[in-house]
Amino acid sequence: MSEAIRAILEGLAPENWGRVRQSLFEAIVEAGLDAVEAEAVLREAAKRVGATLQAVRQAWQDFLGLKKEDTTAAKDAVDLALKAGPQFWHTPSKEAWATLPRAGHVEHHPLRGKEFRTWLAGLYYAERGKPLYAQALQDALAVLEAKALFEGEEHEVYSRLAGWEGKVYLDLARPDWSVVEVDPSGWRIIPAHEAPVRFRRGRHQKPLPLPERGGSLAPLLELLPLRERRDVALVLGWLVGALSPQGPYPILVLAGEKGAGKSTAARMLKALVDPQEAALRAEPKDVEALMVGAKGSWVLALDNLSKIPTWLSDALCRLSTGGGLGKRELYSDSEEHVLEAQRPVILTGIGFGILRDDLADRVAMVNLVRLEDGERRPEREIWEAFARAHPQALGALLDAVALALRRWEEARKALPSLPRLADWAVWAEAAAPALGLEAGEVVAAFYAVQAGLNQDLLDNDPVAQALLLFTADWTEGHRAVFSASELLAALEEAMGLKDARVKPEGWPRTPAGLGKHLPRLQAALRGVGLKVEGVRDARVKRLLWVLERSSGTSPATPATPVTRLQDDTPERGGWKGQPPQPPAQPPQSPATPAQPPRILNGSRTPFTGDAGDAGDDSLLLSNPRGGGTWEGEEGGEWL
Repeated sequence: MSEAIRAILEGLAPENWGRVRQSLFEAIVEAGLDAVEAEAVLREAAKRVGATLQAVRQAWQDFLGLKKEDTTAAKDAVDLALKAGPQFWHTPSKEAWATLPRAGHVEHHPLRGKEFRTWLAGLYYAERGKPLYAQALQDALAVLEAKALFEGEEHEVYSRLAGWEGKVYLDLARPDWSVVEVDPSGWRIIPAHEAPVRFRRGRHQKPLPLPERGGSLAPLLELLPLRERRDVALVLGWLVGALSPQGPYPILVLAGEKGAGKSTAARMLKALVDPQEAALRAEPKDVEALMVGAKGSWVLALDNLSKIPTWLSDALCRLSTGGGLGKRELYSDSEEHVLEAQRPVILTGIGFGILRDDLADRVAMVNLVRLEDGERRPEREIWEAFARAHPQALGALLDAVALALRRWEEARKALPSLPRLADWAVWAEAAAPALGLEAGEVVAAFYAVQAGLNQDLLDNDPVAQALLLFTADWTEGHRAVFSASELLAALEEAMGLKDARVKPEGWPRTPAGLGKHLPRLQAALRGVGLKVEGVRDARVKRLLWVLERSSGTSPATPATPVTRLQDDTPERGGWKGQPPQPPAQPPQSPATPAQPPRILNGSRTPFTGDAGDAGDDSLLLSNPRGGGTWEGEEGGEWL
């Protein structure tokens, strides 16, 4: 490769490709490169400008000059496409798109998608009276793709819902490509060419009805098996949140025994804002399948889950608050294909078990009660009633979105305390009057769910039970410092497990296992008045755990935590024996001094990562058995 070619390649960028490619091709000719060497240069150029190799090859062939017999079909197809007047553009991820004028409206389609290929082949057949053979179609697409990538504007593409300059746009997915525009003053239906955003149409997407003004959600609520006011508030808060263009989004969990109408309710809620064929999906096999499903729809509904494995719990958290998946692009050695999505989610199931704390923080759980035989209706009647209520309910939700845009700042000032999904909480609170809800009702319902999930975690986690039992007699403000091994020994002694051969299911087997387990209990324990924090001791390269009985509601001593655990069979990880009596005072050990060590110049930081890691030297701690000072990034007095 000549120095001239190398210099041109190093200066290549997507912005200058249209100007520089002529110089690059001339340098290739002047250097006398053979076909193999020229191909290597074209590959490098494609990587640097973010274009497909086929597009760069086509530009090279255009420079060399095609043989007359090769130009007819492909060149005619390109000329016909340009004459038809479409707009060619690309996304930030360098995907080529076209906006086609059709039947009095415009449509947006990817150039490599089936719709555009069919349009181009049909256009050629209508003009020439013969089909466009495969190679000519590919050549024509390569030319048009290059035009979209290097000459077209850049636009983002959205699925079903988008936000733009303080307005919300909802794609109705109707044949005329009409769009709903919502601003603080209200909503209106506009043609696609008037919307500043562009939508992607999924293959299985179904149209929404035209919304009605002055609509009501009452007919819809009559069809849902919701018995408590709190459940109504959560469902309405989730629905209006699903029409917010900016996440995060709560995960709506519909739980209950069989026959409670969970699947029908989930299908109905999804159909209200994002109807789709095969609306309810089974548990995906992996993260990639989950992200592909989310990319093709706006609301993702997973039905009849018996449990939520760890990988799915983590993936749902990313889907709720935003995340992506990167994988190697097909037929490429170094290119990465990224799937990114943030979506409202619905889960249904009879029993999920104990949810991981990071997922529980994002869950709005509604417990449905089994319908009595006299309450059941034929499914045909239910969906006929839903079809009548759908335009009214959609119109009422759009009214709520307009109110949320108008009252955002007012609602933010009225909420001094915000849950994990703060943006959604403010949005739902701002829309509450249009939903028939009282001020703060959605947030209060969400807090109640979180409290219940935290209590479930404390009631069913043996380590949490042990911590509460161990600190039951501590007075407010009492603190103690432990290493992981010392704390594990103290907890085993408090639970009578010191010499037990069979430990309860979920009990950590090693100090490192305890260190990894404790961060998942911190939030729930804090809610009942016990602070558990990890601090790094850089001097001896280990992590210390600080337990403190904090102010606020002090939890009652668990009535019979040990009895509940020993009822488990050995096959389930249980253990047998008489439950020991709780100690009158916390066990005294070197790690639990009567008077906490006095620390000078101290610094204390919460630890929420992998407790087994001891490689952070940012904080220098004194050994709790001796003197010394702590030095850290933050000053202040500790203990």
